[in-house]
Amino acid sequence: MRGNPFVEDAVGGKLYDRTLVRRLLHYVKPHRKLIFLAMFFMIVTAGVELLIPYITKQGIDNYLAKLYQVYTAPAEVNLGLRETCGDSADFIPLDSDTTLLVRKAALDRMDRAGRNRMEEEGELSRQTYYLFPADRYDGETGMVMNGHWLVPENELSRVPLSVILDVRGGDIAGIRNLALLLGVLIVISLAAGYGHVMALVIAGQRSMYDVRVELFRHIQELSLRFYSKNPIGRLVTRVTNDIEALNEMFSAVLVNLVKDVLLIFGTAVILFILNVRLALVSLAVTPIFVVVTIFFRVKARGAYREVRRFLAKLNARLAEDLSGIKIVQAFRQEKRRREEYRGTNISYFGANMKQLVVFGIFRPLIEVTASLGIALVLVYGGGNVLTGALTIGSLVAFISYVRQMFRPLSDISEKYNIMQSAMAASERIFAIMDTEPDIVDPSAAVRTEIAGGIEFDDVNFSYEEGNRVLRDVSFSVDPGKSVALVGPTGAGKTSIISLLCRFYDVDSGSIRLDGTDIRQLPVRSLRESISIVLQDAFIFSRSIEDNIRLGLDLTREQVRKAADMVQATPFIERLPQGFDTVMAERGATLSTGQKQLICFARALAHDPRILILDEATSNVDPATEQLIQRAIEVLMRNRTSILVAHRLSTIQNADQILVIDEGRILERGSHQDLLAKRGIYYNLYLLQYARNNHA
Repeated sequence: MRGNPFVEDAVGGKLYDRTLVRRLLHYVKPHRKLIFLAMFFMIVTAGVELLIPYITKQGIDNYLAKLYQVYTAPAEVNLGLRETCGDSADFIPLDSDTTLLVRKAALDRMDRAGRNRMEEEGELSRQTYYLFPADRYDGETGMVMNGHWLVPENELSRVPLSVILDVRGGDIAGIRNLALLLGVLIVISLAAGYGHVMALVIAGQRSMYDVRVELFRHIQELSLRFYSKNPIGRLVTRVTNDIEALNEMFSAVLVNLVKDVLLIFGTAVILFILNVRLALVSLAVTPIFVVVTIFFRVKARGAYREVRRFLAKLNARLAEDLSGIKIVQAFRQEKRRREEYRGTNISYFGANMKQLVVFGIFRPLIEVTASLGIALVLVYGGGNVLTGALTIGSLVAFISYVRQMFRPLSDISEKYNIMQSAMAASERIFAIMDTEPDIVDPSAAVRTEIAGGIEFDDVNFSYEEGNRVLRDVSFSVDPGKSVALVGPTGAGKTSIISLLCRFYDVDSGSIRLDGTDIRQLPVRSLRESISIVLQDAFIFSRSIEDNIRLGLDLTREQVRKAADMVQATPFIERLPQGFDTVMAERGATLSTGQKQLICFARALAHDPRILILDEATSNVDPATEQLIQRAIEVLMRNRTSILVAHRLSTIQNADQILVIDEGRILERGSHQDLLAKRGIYYNLYLLQYARNNHA
């Protein structure tokens, strides 16, 4: 992979990347049944939301505002109108054939051409009336025509309540039935909404579980060179915060976006069915909404990416400071580190505030735009109600639908924020997943039994191009024999071990194990045959037994035997729960020597063919060193061993000693052979001998 995209989190990228979305959907596909179930529930809830305003309209027009207008036209026109419509409840004849009571709701249902024809052929009064039986007329308001008491709409309050309840009992029953229907629909919507949320959340969590597991597995497989260029805190951010951003996208966007689109188009269709002109008026603010949304998207993109970038920096700095807290305190660097952390925190705070400002401007603008659309509906629709061209129920439904249409439009724009955050997170997650490990198994790798013969053949190696740390290194170790590496710090001793374990690959030359190039062996098989004890003993936050077993299927007796061999059992049994004592992070409650003993027991328990001790006794006191030296000798029997040590006293019995400096082998031989040469090794020995005697 070219470059290193993780050293700094880039802010650039596409607003929407189809490739990234397609890769994300790959993790959703195994859970598609839950997604389809969520979509079904979503369609149900969307359908209910679209029905409720229409049912409200029916209740108002058919029961609450059961209004009529007087229509005067030639008798043949009225007769044709009644025959065409065929509904005596909507067209009621009055004293003569030329006068009809026309129900306002019926006029609202007519197409525009029919209304125009009525207006051209006759005259429709602007006054609207409630209809009562003529025998209930009290002489206080209205008039009686052809057995009907006509009460003007604005004078209904003058009619006694008892008369209204008695005469309009059917309307009250109709309202009650509609209320029951609305109650049933709301219960259905609640149940479907619960099912929608639960199915979606479960699918999202399962999908994120798969992403998290795959990302963690891939990170484990990456080579050490990758970790040397990437702060641990930033990688923690990838596995936690970035995946949580993806989870939010799955939960809040993936299926809800479909619901929002259905609501928008469904509402728009209903608006045009109800009244074309009023629908066009309500949509007149759409260009304003589009401009506001485009402006918001441009601003939100950079803000979201800045937040993610500074969050990664904050986590990286925090992880580094906490892991090195002992050094920070020992060198009294708390104040300086606090200032550096504060600086990063201020940048993160500023990025969040910028994001909030964008949000704070966008949301009110959307609300103002939606309110403007509703105001236009009220002005234009209210005028139509006054002229009789629109019923009150239709106007109320229009207002509800317009508000309902702008809500998902606003939600889609806000979901754009989540989408941008998820796109930025997915870019970084997939950048890691696309990073190929430097160390891979060959296609024809065959697992074989390893005896332990090691051969370095003209090996050259460098961590960075142009800075070679090993030069023409060649040596061999027969199975069951031992070799010791000595030399000053930075000479290349640990690099030799890293190459043998195949943490890195050589630049040139080859390393062979039992005559086979290690690049032709399965990495797992190679490392299973090697146990290594490092100078920096690492203890996991688990029990002593688990630290020694480290995943192997070993019995307590086998674990105890390994601990006995390195003289670790006495101090382990003094711990509160013995072998079951759970360690603090990095074994903080143990001494350096005790941690080293546990690492020795771990190496013994794994029964390797090749044993590597990299300054393994440097942190052990002389008394403890003498105790475990005998165990090391036992362990080294019939095993190939590589010893790295500054203490020459610990390597005198090695079959071969290599003196290394500046990446080259300068001397080789047994302890006695090298002393007889009176070269570099001899001088090192004299220096340590004199120092020990002086001490």
